[in-house]
Amino acid sequence: MTEEQQLRELDAKLRGLSVEGLWSPASAADMATYSKDPHTTVLPHVWKWPALYEAIQTVADMHGLDGKAERRVLRLINPAYLNQTNRRQRTTTHTMLMTLQLLKPGEIAHDHRHNFAAFRFILKGQGAYTVVEGEEIPMAEGDLILTPSMTWHGHRNGGEPVVWLDGLDNPLLFLLQSITWEAYPGGLQPVKSPADHSAPRVGATRPMWEKAAERPSYNLHYKWQDTYDKLQSLADGPGSPYDGVALEYVNPTGGHTMPTMSCGMQMLRRGEVTKTHRHNYSVVYHAFRGNGTTVIDGEKFNWQQGDCFVVPLWAWHSHQNRSASDAAMLFSVSDLPVMEALQLLREEPGETG
Repeated sequence: MTEEQQLRELDAKLRGLSVEGLWSPASAADMATYSKDPHTTVLPHVWKWPALYEAIQTVADMHGLDGKAERRVLRLINPAYLNQTNRRQRTTTHTMLMTLQLLKPGEIAHDHRHNFAAFRFILKGQGAYTVVEGEEIPMAEGDLILTPSMTWHGHRNGGEPVVWLDGLDNPLLFLLQSITWEAYPGGLQPVKSPADHSAPRVGATRPMWEKAAERPSYNLHYKWQDTYDKLQSLADGPGSPYDGVALEYVNPTGGHTMPTMSCGMQMLRRGEVTKTHRHNYSVVYHAFRGNGTTVIDGEKFNWQQGDCFVVPLWAWHSHQNRSASDAAMLFSVSDLPVMEALQLLREEPGETG
């Protein structure tokens, strides 16, 4: 028997034991993908607001969704994952999912809870509110509302149609095979009086270039006016060379927004062009105000107000505000806290835009 035949016989025996040698073709192919730099399957992509808004309006006008979906939600699927047959793998990045949701006047999204974290960034409309652990939180454009892991939450609308972005870390938890979800008994949780609300609940921001403190408890509501005022107060300062005047929505102790996701709002001043850098965490952006261009690995991606776009991990990128008269503002969510908690965080500056 030749050595090759002996090896094939050994491989067959090992497979019967649910064991594989490092020399097997599958293992060798896996090892061949290793390199000095991390690799991601996530692709850069821009979702254009006019098309998104038209689609969500179509969903709002549709009948026959009863029994198919309680919430009117569109999932932003990365082009790299569109052909995945498993719904859980059709996500925005490998760790995060961004969705667009609309709640019509008089509608109720029944209460539930789950161990994946989520947030709402309000884009359009007023008169709706989220109930989180019995606390009624009104929705206003530009507000950020958190529903941390295992908090009861639902939505009600007594006003006009309201549209918001949802950010969730459920792709990460699906990967960890630890998802839990449950409906609130009876469908709707009772609402507490304002006097019974816990504090602090209205959150703050801090410049991203400042170090974060230890974290733990949560703020639930970050009002747009507070965020805007902070951006304006820092407008004449140096800011971040890579992100302009960039704020992170922080918890009561100054730590990240949530353990798995960091939310931010950055202002690119008139005509501002940032320096290039890269990092090993992914970022999903929403152009809340203005228009600009983000260069990702040498390719230009133009964005306008309402667009969403993704910058994959370890991609060289820089931002430019294309307006000479108005500021541009980008809301963002990243999985930075995960990489930091695992002590895997890497960042590098670059020279080219």
